[in-house]
Amino acid sequence: MKKKTISTASVVGQSKDIIASDIDDEKVMMNMEKGHYYGLDSVGCSVWNILEKPIAVSELIATLRRHYDVDLETCERDVLIFLEDLQADGIIDVVG
Repeated sequence: MKKKTISTASVVGQSKDIIASDIDDEKVMMNMEKGHYYGLDSVGCSVWNILEKPIAVSELIATLRRHYDVDLETCERDVLIFLEDLQADGIIDVVG
């Protein structure tokens, strides 16, 4: 099945196939289906925590901008790239 392209209008959330644990300021995750391990830094960990409940990408970007000193263009670009990578690895799902 082809993955959906993610845009600011997309709604995304954590995949249920991921086991995650906090280690210091990082998040370590395992995709049980693929048997792959992943690590997220503190910003990635913030994104993961926000994605606990499905959220529109535009809302995710707005939330991150309230917590980090980043302009809209940079935040939007970086978040979309990051989410596409997470989706490709089965870490998040595009909902609806």
